[in-house]
Amino acid sequence: REVDAAFQRGDDRAGVRILGQIVAIAPDRTVTWLRLARDLRQLRPSDYSEKILLLERAAAAAYIAYQRSGNSTEEAESLVVIARTYADRQLWRPALDALRISLELSEVAQVRQQYERLREEHGFRLLDYTIDSDAASPRVCFQFSEDLPSKRADFSPFVAVGGQDKPALSVQERQLCVEGLKHGERYAITLRAGIPSQVKETLSKSADFNIYVRDRKPQARFAGKAYVLPRTGQRGIPVVSVNTAAVALEIYRIGDRNLLETVVGRDFQRNLDRYDLNRLAEERGSQVWKGEMAVEQTLNTDVTTAFPVGDAIGALSPGVYVMVAQVAGAPQDDVDSLATQWFIVSDLGLTAFSGNDGIHAFVHSLDTTQPKGATEVRLLSRSNEVLADKRTDDSGHVQFEANLARGEGALAPAMLIASGSGGDYAFLNLKTPGFDLTDRGVSGRAVPAGLDAFIYTERGVYRSGETVQVTALVRDGQGMAVLDVPLTLVVERPDGVEYRRAVVPDQGLGGRALSVALVPSAPSGTWRVRAFADPKRPPVGEATFLVEDYVPDRIEFDLASKAKGVSKTSAAEITVDGRFLYGAPAAKLELEGEVIVSPASERPGFARYQFGLADEDVETTRQPLANLPATDPNGKASFVVKLEQQPETTRPLEAQVVVRMAEPGGRAVERELTLPVTADGPMIGVKPLFSGRSLGEGENATFDVVFAAPDGASLARNGLRYELLKVDTKYQWYRRDGAWDFEPVKTTRRVADGRIDVAADRPARISVPVQWGRYRLEVSTGDRSGPLTSVGFDAGWYAEASADTPDLLEIALDKPEYVPGESMTVAVTARTAGKVTLNVIGDRLVSTVTQDVAAG
Repeated sequence: REVDAAFQRGDDRAGVRILGQIVAIAPDRTVTWLRLARDLRQLRPSDYSEKILLLERAAAAAYIAYQRSGNSTEEAESLVVIARTYADRQLWRPALDALRISLELSEVAQVRQQYERLREEHGFRLLDYTIDSDAASPRVCFQFSEDLPSKRADFSPFVAVGGQDKPALSVQERQLCVEGLKHGERYAITLRAGIPSQVKETLSKSADFNIYVRDRKPQARFAGKAYVLPRTGQRGIPVVSVNTAAVALEIYRIGDRNLLETVVGRDFQRNLDRYDLNRLAEERGSQVWKGEMAVEQTLNTDVTTAFPVGDAIGALSPGVYVMVAQVAGAPQDDVDSLATQWFIVSDLGLTAFSGNDGIHAFVHSLDTTQPKGATEVRLLSRSNEVLADKRTDDSGHVQFEANLARGEGALAPAMLIASGSGGDYAFLNLKTPGFDLTDRGVSGRAVPAGLDAFIYTERGVYRSGETVQVTALVRDGQGMAVLDVPLTLVVERPDGVEYRRAVVPDQGLGGRALSVALVPSAPSGTWRVRAFADPKRPPVGEATFLVEDYVPDRIEFDLASKAKGVSKTSAAEITVDGRFLYGAPAAKLELEGEVIVSPASERPGFARYQFGLADEDVETTRQPLANLPATDPNGKASFVVKLEQQPETTRPLEAQVVVRMAEPGGRAVERELTLPVTADGPMIGVKPLFSGRSLGEGENATFDVVFAAPDGASLARNGLRYELLKVDTKYQWYRRDGAWDFEPVKTTRRVADGRIDVAADRPARISVPVQWGRYRLEVSTGDRSGPLTSVGFDAGWYAEASADTPDLLEIALDKPEYVPGESMTVAVTARTAGKVTLNVIGDRLVSTVTQDVAAG
């Protein structure tokens, strides 16, 4: 009555305050929470910040009402209020989802009207379209408001293109593209109602488009980012032009003395605008040529024309050159039309490796690939000072000592400059990031230079007043024990103050032990132990431990379920059995939790079998467990888990049920139970009968194949189709936003195929011979909507490299690891015949071999 009276006299805020007091006294009443949420929405805020705060509190109250609901009608009403608070904040997607779930629980005409109105205005809909007419292969792309289904979805029934029976379509996130269009033509395209999305909504109405693909804009660009132009052969820089009869060109030269500043700075190999060019001409270089070059013009076709550098400039001087291209007649200050090519003309190819033994440089002829002996190589510091000047040996190799490579600041090595006979000239920037090998199987910490101390404590967490036992093992770069070297151990508090310092002698085999007693007032936080062979040098090892006033767990509980699986249609009952560690049942304790659905490594009962597409990405989903009961007087509880949503995938899934039990003091103890997600239909399982993901060259790749029912039983199935495909990866380079990027393009070649019959009591077997390379085995029923499984593997040992790594050479080894004294067999797959240099590198250059290779 007090609440109603407050609202009747217009004091809405007083009414809300009274409602807040009521829900605090009686927190289990759904009706009160729901009214509080509605009234919070109706309050007039004083400013925008208060508006957002009130809406957040209204949403929280409505969610609590949803949790306290005793029937589907109350749940539906709570969800409607939640949806309206989201809509008030213009959070349209969660608002639509809440309304949709509310209607699934209880159909209400007014809510249905609101849902349909919101869906039409803010639901899954077509937003816009773009025509990529400047591409060599034009296309039109339609942008939607939500993500489209995965790449396995078939959109052809929903897209009609006039004059085409089966238009080429591609999908990427929220974009649907019609490929294969032609310049200068008009297309009638219809997007039919029903296009699916990932938010359980479809396109509500069809849309017709009359698309005209115009001719490409006139443009001029260069073919790549490489800056070394071979001295021999055709000395021309390729210029790519489109829809123009002439290209305006300018060439600038930056001399040898300004080279370091330019190459190490931000401008090198960057696309320059007119301001950059003017600054370059005024401060660091000069313009050496300007003019126009006539080019052929074929409508909408890339035309490549070689610009004869030697004829235009004559003899080249040491330094780096910059060529700028622009469509003839275009405004000079048009940034988008300017293209830049940095270049030098040289026959010297420079390669460098840095390690604990210094800097190794290799010089080869770009024309013959032969090593260039007696070539002068200078090592320059960051301050442009020559640190060393040496000549290569007969193998084209020169080494700069480790002390030169360890310079800091202005004395840090920055550039290599090679000078050959006849004025030949090349340089290599040493300040750019080194070649990243982490995506090619190289991992772990950096190899230490000198001594290495491994420090550890017997525990990770201590309380004040306890004693920390510190152990240190000292090894050299080869992992051998270092004897009779005193080690200084320094213990630091979390605030960086030194707590203890001790010189610990060798106690045998390079081992040392130290007891560190913590005072009762020791501050909590992360403590550090550092080891020094020389206190004036950096530490050779480090470890950390925590000091916390922690209290051990006081309760324990078990999760169990008799269910063999869980899914959207089949629920699983979970039982909880809790107890205090001193013996009493964990009675009347609250529970909370969630269900995490993610890909499973394998299916129960099918060890080492793989199901589904190996390269399919599956997004993990999380579902909160609402309204979990408290434990009874015996410390027991039970609840039912049913999946509200699960990823659409060909791979098996598992549901991780995470439950947290709160101690009387509020701290929670967490336990997990993993259940398989019951598949929607039968699945094909494939088990490689060889170790790991690879096997030797010329061996047979052998697999067992089963046909598994959703309940885990093995089924008989005749006529399963299999294909063994050899996978070749090439890389399509393209320019975007002024920078070069690449996309991996995979092509497959069928090596073997056939049909197999699977019995219920034994798997079918596939065995085919393979050579060096990467392969993929695909097994299917032959039906478009049927199960499909693929397994990738290698013949010959390959590093676990990223599939998107652009390698020009594929390299495989005969085994994954070697011991000292063993020989390494390396297989190299080259696109063309030539000479290859193999370097074996650890913390230093171990071995170098140069050998001729044939194509393929």
